[in-house]
Amino acid sequence: MAVKKVGMEVCSGGIIGMGETFAQRVEFAFALRDLGVDSIPLNVLNPIPGIPLESKKPLSPLEVLKTIGMFRFVLPKTNIRFAGGREVNLRSLQALGLVSGINGMLTGNYLTTKGQGISEDLAMIEDLGLKY
Repeated sequence: MAVKKVGMEVCSGGIIGMGETFAQRVEFAFALRDLGVDSIPLNVLNPIPGIPLESKKPLSPLEVLKTIGMFRFVLPKTNIRFAGGREVNLRSLQALGLVSGINGMLTGNYLTTKGQGISEDLAMIEDLGLKY
């Protein structure tokens, strides 16, 4: 990859929960691995009114956690970050994402939706005994 040859890191991710199968998520993870991506922001669809997928049923927390675990298995050294949709889809189980393979997160508000506050994210990290 040309950008890596000049010393740049590659950040590329995507949105899960748009109607894809688990097998397609596995294929996506392997494609990112094969590209040598250094950092992956993993978004989970938040079906808000006005978007083409507004009627899509959100993924269950367990489905999101299984996907995170699979990404971690396929990409053991890659920085995988929570991005948009984690609050809606994981609800009270967000902390489990941090123990199932996530090693970073976007915090605060997102481009089109409000996120969890920074103080709540920091408390979640501290509750797990992790350092920030």
